Amino acid sequence: MAGTISKADQIHVSVKRLDNQFGEQATPVATLHEAQQIVRQRIAQGLRQPLEVIIHGGTYYLSAPLALTPEDSGTAACPITWRAADGEKVVISGGARITGKWTPDENGIWSVDVPAVKEGWNFRQLFVNEKWATRARFPNANEPNPFLYATSGEMDHAVIDPSLVKASWGRAKDAQINIVPNWRFFNQWHTVTCVNPDTGRIDINDSERHAKVSPGSWFWIEGVKEELDQPGEWFLDRDEARLYYMPEPETDPNTLTFVAPRLNVLVDAKGDVEKRTHVEYVNFAGLEFRHTGFTLGHIEARVHTDAALRLENASHCRIEHCHVENVGGYAFWFHLDCLHNVVDRNTILHTGGGGVLFTGARLSYMDDSKLYTPGMVAATVFPMLNRVTRNTVKHCGKLRYYGGGVHIDSRPSSMAMLPGNYIAHNHFEDLSRNGIFAFRNQGGNVMEYNLIHDAMQTTIDGACIHFATMNHLTAPNYILNNWLFDAWGYEQKPDGKPIRKLGNGIFLDWDTSNTIVRDNWVYNTVGGAIKPIWNNQNLVMENNPESDTPITPPFKNELGPDGTATNGIDLEQNRLTGGVIHYTESGSVKWAGDWEKQRIVGMWGLFEFNLLKIEKGKPGEIRYTLPITEDGRYQIYLIYKSAEDNATNAQLSIHHAGKTATLPWNMQQKNGSGFATSIGIFDFQKDKPAEVVISNPGADGFVVADSVAFVKQAGEK
Repeated sequence: MAGTISKADQIHVSVKRLDNQFGEQATPVATLHEAQQIVRQRIAQGLRQPLEVIIHGGTYYLSAPLALTPEDSGTAACPITWRAADGEKVVISGGARITGKWTPDENGIWSVDVPAVKEGWNFRQLFVNEKWATRARFPNANEPNPFLYATSGEMDHAVIDPSLVKASWGRAKDAQINIVPNWRFFNQWHTVTCVNPDTGRIDINDSERHAKVSPGSWFWIEGVKEELDQPGEWFLDRDEARLYYMPEPETDPNTLTFVAPRLNVLVDAKGDVEKRTHVEYVNFAGLEFRHTGFTLGHIEARVHTDAALRLENASHCRIEHCHVENVGGYAFWFHLDCLHNVVDRNTILHTGGGGVLFTGARLSYMDDSKLYTPGMVAATVFPMLNRVTRNTVKHCGKLRYYGGGVHIDSRPSSMAMLPGNYIAHNHFEDLSRNGIFAFRNQGGNVMEYNLIHDAMQTTIDGACIHFATMNHLTAPNYILNNWLFDAWGYEQKPDGKPIRKLGNGIFLDWDTSNTIVRDNWVYNTVGGAIKPIWNNQNLVMENNPESDTPITPPFKNELGPDGTATNGIDLEQNRLTGGVIHYTESGSVKWAGDWEKQRIVGMWGLFEFNLLKIEKGKPGEIRYTLPITEDGRYQIYLIYKSAEDNATNAQLSIHHAGKTATLPWNMQQKNGSGFATSIGIFDFQKDKPAEVVISNPGADGFVVADSVAFVKQAGEK
């Protein structure tokens, strides 16, 4: 950079200026990346006051994400804020305008050259005058029954009525099907690899084979030039580097604005989880984020990891008064060790996925095959103590059906007793699936005063608020004073008449326990206004009016972004005292003998995990040391999967408060899908040995070992 760096507390950016300016108000820089270099210089000089990057009105088309690292961080006293200039509209775009001359072809279709396609640019979304255009598809979106339906299929193909299949589908080089497979929980995107018009078989690639195609699976095919037959549809010919579009009658596309995505992420703020570094005290305010694409291929269908703003290992950051629209995934994604961040008063419209996503290293069911981020530290962290408040999220799930207003994915079992996140005063409307979802091991969350309606628009078996924690040992979850209605739960049928099925108000799924559900008002659901299933424990459900017809809560004015009421729960204190010790934790676990790893498949093959086992006649023991930090009475649990060939007489020894308790244990005993089985309550002292020992003297079957949990009892001092 030329010139002297100003010591002012503002850096100015204007899309109307040339490069290599100084960042002052009279000489602003032209790009966010230039501003970032000046920010780093100010940080290196030592921040003495808050620093603002003032972005002036206009659209900033990014050729690369704004990549923030720990060296871009502010401090508590001197945060760094990237914001729109007062009263000015600032759009951060991940797309590029199509600027060539449109010429008419035939049948009402126009076309334009897109030279950048020859350099590898490919896009599957197009925004025309800031509205989603329809990629050429069959059946057409405005048909009374706009889907094809499988008569049979497997993971790698679908079969439909051969009379509907067209040979052109097989010739298309970039055709995809968007299909809802078995279970009807989610959709998958597949590239078509081969079509047989004689048999009706459509072969698909393996990028997203999460469930097999079953009879009745519904889908459409898109990206086929021959299907360009409706106003508003488009097709990109990559061989010709030419874009085709059918406008409305008597409309010249040269009078329209066309933008196609180049980037899948706009801001990428990333610390190093293994080095325990963070991006800290970086804020975004008053900005608009638009025009991102989406990824084909995700390791878990329920967790699609595209987002306009991606924060990984970020803390004390704020996203406020921003507008996100026409993006391919979520608006905001918090990954790994994200703490004390705030998402407040944002508007999120027309996204491919949803509003806000929280994820850990392993996605969805936490099985070994769904590892997203490897590493020893990554396996132990998850976003917590974050606040998502007063946001509006509407019209989401255009590409990925398993999304919603907020999706809180699986966290490590070792974190189940810790605090969660605060989700309050939001308005979520017109969602493909859940309003709020929390998955395995999620505890310590507070959801209050949210207005959620018109959810479950595309799939079944979800809810306005859906928890599936699969764990009896979570910190308390609170679902309080929410207004929930019109949970549809749609399953498409080949006759074109969808049925309502399993669209709940509040769904406490799969062993969800330790949850307080109080003062929620729920109407027009199908499957249950409030539905707990599968071995729930410690549920409190009080004063939750429900109806088939509209009902209005007395706290209506406190709902959504304009409300201020709270139940006053201290999020940081919303935890249990205790922990879970997994057999892989070498500092706390020691074993002797011929223990072997065994792969266990659970719940109809929905998830897999490993545990240790040892055969009868082969002596062995495994010793778990419990880190007791407070004196008191603790409930001890074994976590394992029962089996018919397990021992009925495994030996347990509990060393506690200077005593030893010894008892046999039947490992054939079933304990539900949560796998946590109490073996008793024992006194412990923090200065006395605390161990659980599993051994197999005289065992009549396999002895297994996975985890040991310990939880201090309520009311104990």
